[in-house]
Amino acid sequence: MKGMRWLAAAVLVAAAGCSFAKGGICEQRAAANVAVATITPITMRVADAPVPVLGSDGRYHVTYELELVNATGEPIALQRLDVLGVRSGRAITTLDATALGQRLVVRDAAAVQGTLGPSQAGIVYLHLSFDSAAAIPSGLEHGLQMSRSKPPAAQTGGCVALAATSELVFDAPLRGPRYIAGDGCCDSVRHVRATLALNGRFHTAQRYAIDWEQLDAQGRIYAGDVKDPASYVIYGKPAYAVADARVVDTVDGLPDSPIGSFPDLPIGQVDGNHVVLDLGGGRFALYAHFKPGSVQVRAGARVKRGQILGYVGSSGRSSEPHLHFQVTDGPSPLVSNGLPYRLTRFTASTRGVSTAAFDQAIIDGQPIATEPVSGAALRERTLPLDRWIVDLPE
Repeated sequence: MKGMRWLAAAVLVAAAGCSFAKGGICEQRAAANVAVATITPITMRVADAPVPVLGSDGRYHVTYELELVNATGEPIALQRLDVLGVRSGRAITTLDATALGQRLVVRDAAAVQGTLGPSQAGIVYLHLSFDSAAAIPSGLEHGLQMSRSKPPAAQTGGCVALAATSELVFDAPLRGPRYIAGDGCCDSVRHVRATLALNGRFHTAQRYAIDWEQLDAQGRIYAGDVKDPASYVIYGKPAYAVADARVVDTVDGLPDSPIGSFPDLPIGQVDGNHVVLDLGGGRFALYAHFKPGSVQVRAGARVKRGQILGYVGSSGRSSEPHLHFQVTDGPSPLVSNGLPYRLTRFTASTRGVSTAAFDQAIIDGQPIATEPVSGAALRERTLPLDRWIVDLPE
């Protein structure tokens, strides 16, 4: 029901490989393996170094994609995946055939869950969490067990060095009470799995995106005519610069999309009326789906933290009013890599019980079903997790 919810795991054409910094453990391992040539039926690759982030639950989260290609002419059923610490060799998490099948996305309507057909490719969407920063390994490898007519039935690969834990801390893009972080970090499907094949490679720009909605005092996303944008609590609310920044791109003048629809739009209009900020250090923020005529800034302008950028609407590929917010490593909202960040402070005591409950509240206008979250209400320098209901500083 939200804008930008694309499930687009297109056919992979990448070769096997490792992601590593020069001199890192993955590079050393790759160099050592050159001496022994081993045929591997499946190639494994992590294209972007995962970036750990401290979530609002007090745990450190790592979200990334493992790209697989079946290099054989026969179907291969995936039986088990062990995510391993590179230095320790110990399993951090294990996915059995069922769990692995649920996380494997293949663009083929006839695909058998958990199986890669001949010369077929797919992506395994992975999420790890750790009690502390000290528990996060320096790198990961992946042990894959499979069922096929010929050996080998197991292999290890997809070595990747982890980036440093995110130190990006920003103010919230909205202000006020009862905002719900729709389809947020770290294991929701619509943003996390919105991988697109663009310009010759995969990009998951929305990996840490949030579709912000606001609830009224009764816990409703809207009250009144479901087809009227003004019925939605968030509609027309101002969105603010999260930091001092430079405006690199804006679009304005596109109409609000009809409620409940996903209009077929050119790729340059899917974000609707929007603003892209250069936050410095190769980090960029996208604010999408503003009301027509409401964008307050223009490309090239300098903005201050807390400055109003525009007002929330439903323009672009959006099924109802909301603010889509994401941080990436490039100025393009699509051809870039999604990065985690943290908010300076907010309070929270509840969250929506499920994505289904979130969707139902959008469909019927009834209060969303909630459940308590543990810990003190005040959260500082953390990323709000999926469906958390937060009060943002005024």
